[in-house]
Amino acid sequence: MRATNDNNSFYANIPIFTNFANVVEQAFYIRLPDDWTIGVSDIVQSTKAIREGRYRAVNMAGAAVIAATKNALDGRDFPSVFGGDGAAFAVPPRDLEGARAALAATATWVKNEIGLIMRVALVPVASIRAHGFDVRVARFAPSPNVSYAMFSGGGWADADALVQREARD
Repeated sequence: MRATNDNNSFYANIPIFTNFANVVEQAFYIRLPDDWTIGVSDIVQSTKAIREGRYRAVNMAGAAVIAATKNALDGRDFPSVFGGDGAAFAVPPRDLEGARAALAATATWVKNEIGLIMRVALVPVASIRAHGFDVRVARFAPSPNVSYAMFSGGGWADADALVQREARD
C-alpha cells in the first residue's frame, strides 16, 4: 500500500482499514515523509495531579492540543493520538507554523487557565529516523464517519522521550 507523494494530501490518501485485527499488520502502515514534523505534549507531574483528583483537567489539557491544532489547520485531518496526559500529532511543512503557534498557545492556556505545566516540542521526522526509529501511520475506521490514526516504528515514543529528557536537563 502506498500513499501519494503529495505531502499536502498524504494523510487523506492513506488507505483506511475497518477490521481491528489488521492493526498489527505492518502492510497498512505508511512511512511519514521525512519533511514532516511530530508535535508532542506532556503534562508535568500528571500522576500527582491525577492523585489530587485533577484527572479531568489533565485530560482536557491533552485533548486541547489536538483541538487547537485542528483549528490551526482549518479543520483538515491530520494524524494525532491522545495520551491522557498529552497528545502527539504529525504535520506537513506547510502546517508547521500553525502547529507551532497552536502548541505554544495551548501550553500558555493550560498554565493560565488550568494551572498545570505542559511541555511541548516539535521534532522533525528526519531527526527521529536519525535516532534509529521510524514513524509510520495507518488509519482505522470503526464506522463510516470516524477514523483513528494508528502508529508504529517507535518514533512517537522517541519524540516523547526527547521532550522528557530535555525537561530534565
